[in-house]
Amino acid sequence: MFKHIKTLYEKSEKFFHPLVGLSSYEKYLEHMKRNHPNDKVLSRGEFFNEALDRRYNSGGFKKCC
Repeated sequence: MFKHIKTLYEKSEKFFHPLVGLSSYEKYLEHMKRNHPNDKVLSRGEFFNEALDRRYNSGGFKKCC
């Protein structure tokens, strides 16, 4: 059962995260390694916090309330 849940979670990054506008941390790491090898890499938590901040606090997202 736990193996099945783990598999679903791992696949969620490929299917669910793009649906809600979250970028892939692994893609970010690949990009940084390839294009910015000397720059500091964000931790997973920092990466997702920044992605959420860009999405919801950029002024382009209209809130219902």
